[in-house]
Amino acid sequence: SVGLAALMVGIVVAWYGVRQEREFQRLIAVGDVALGEDQTYGAIEAFSGALALKRDSMLAYLKRGDTYRRRGELTAALRDLGDAAALDPSAPRPAELLGDVNAAMGRYEQAREHYEAFIALDDRSPRVLYKLALAYYRDGQVEKAIGRLRDAVDLDERFTEAHYLLGMCLRERRQDEE
Repeated sequence: SVGLAALMVGIVVAWYGVRQEREFQRLIAVGDVALGEDQTYGAIEAFSGALALKRDSMLAYLKRGDTYRRRGELTAALRDLGDAAALDPSAPRPAELLGDVNAAMGRYEQAREHYEAFIALDDRSPRVLYKLALAYYRDGQVEKAIGRLRDAVDLDERFTEAHYLLGMCLRERRQDEE
């Protein structure tokens, strides 16, 4: 009878775990649909519900943080994206979004740190190299911006914005011929 009771408890616990995982996945999907319809409040509510079920979910923190970023609630975005980055330090996306939020707040040194963290994980993203260069440029470090822009252009020679910013940097350095 003890074995049967243990088996029943095991079944109930497993059933509850599966049910909780399904609800978590449903809430993430509801949040994604809400974002697709530009309903950021509904998305935040759904992602918050997912976090109530799984407090250690990098994905839910990432999605809610990105939604806060889209709404312009940058302090809340920093909090959630920081939690996402702490939960999975090997994920590059939280680092990029943390860089974006810090850049939007005019905190270019912190933005550069996060973009550099992204590049340490994935150095093949011309988009993030461009963002890093832009943060250097806005912080008055044109030489460092030029180096990162050259890296971005080497990866994607059709990257118009990178060529434009590179031209601006070279012009500022009085290297007009280049």
